Amino acid sequence: MPRTKVFYFIPNLQQGGPEGQILELINRLPPRFEPVLCVYHGDNIFWGGRCPPGQPAHDLGVRKMNLGALERLTDILRQEKPAIVHSYRDKANFWARWAASRAGVPITITGCRNRMMGVRYLATEWYLQRKSKVILANSIGVKHELVRWARVRDDKVRVIYNLLDVDTFRPPTAEERAEARARWQLPAGVRALLLPGRIGIQKHQIGLLAAMRAIARRGKWPQDAVVLFAGRARDKLTSAIVRRFAARPELANAVRFLDAVKDIRSLYWASDLLVMPSLYEGLANAALEGCASGLPAILSHAANVDSIVQPGETGWEVPTLRHQPLVDALEAALATPAERLAEMGRAGRAHVTARFAPRKDHVLDQMVAVYDELLGARVQ
Repeated sequence: MPRTKVFYFIPNLQQGGPEGQILELINRLPPRFEPVLCVYHGDNIFWGGRCPPGQPAHDLGVRKMNLGALERLTDILRQEKPAIVHSYRDKANFWARWAASRAGVPITITGCRNRMMGVRYLATEWYLQRKSKVILANSIGVKHELVRWARVRDDKVRVIYNLLDVDTFRPPTAEERAEARARWQLPAGVRALLLPGRIGIQKHQIGLLAAMRAIARRGKWPQDAVVLFAGRARDKLTSAIVRRFAARPELANAVRFLDAVKDIRSLYWASDLLVMPSLYEGLANAALEGCASGLPAILSHAANVDSIVQPGETGWEVPTLRHQPLVDALEAALATPAERLAEMGRAGRAHVTARFAPRKDHVLDQMVAVYDELLGARVQ
């Protein structure tokens, strides 16, 4: 039987959760589907190791979409003749719906994967929702924003959580942890607090540094504790401010910048605590992966809308953009014995596995069920 062609559209394959997720989906689709991937541009492919052979199949060769790129995208869709167009990211959703409509593609699915959508995008979503058969959100927080602020119909938005490979992201053996610690140059006795994510306003590295400084100025920041910032400098101005803040004498020995990390699992294995005080999130991939790898976590409420952490049992939740609660949580975590942190990490893995990956291919099955539902409705 002929395979069902699904055309995926995303701006790029640089470091980021949506980019990793789209490749994970393409790699795990049942053979009856034929995935075709198109990007704005294929420069600096961070996730090259996850790209199936022949993907991305199409590169529009632009940094930002324009009317010329729209014409190329429309022509590609007319040539490929997919049954489904599935786009990821806000701007890509806009152009995908426009091109799919012009090319006569019968089914368009758009994916919203982050909160704090701009006013322009919310207005666009309100108008263009009619061109999406389904809008997929990866968090109840994203769905709430779409329904409340963009006035998208509640029944049009489906929440499907991120794919989480709990076999890959698992607690390390003693030998694996020792190897990971050596790789990241963490001597015995040093406690590593990890904030994974691009350097920018969203991940709130500045807030974490301010909390660290408050503790250090009272002489209570432990000499054996270091914070690892793992992520590319997406926002140059914010990154410059973060690095300048981190260079203050009271923080200079307590912060390390690792830039983008491809083998993020080894970094989870080398660390002792995950810290994500984000100002907004969809469903934070790093929080899921870190907790699945056995790390207790400090998450802001914005990063924990979907209850990744159970406060008091698997970590700490702090109010978003609140300085003193973050200070208090950091102090509490630093004062918690290693045995108790390890116990919280084990409970955290059990929790995220049960909630987000209760069985193998749970999320993939949900995604395929949406495809089959829409394809069946088309036939009828």
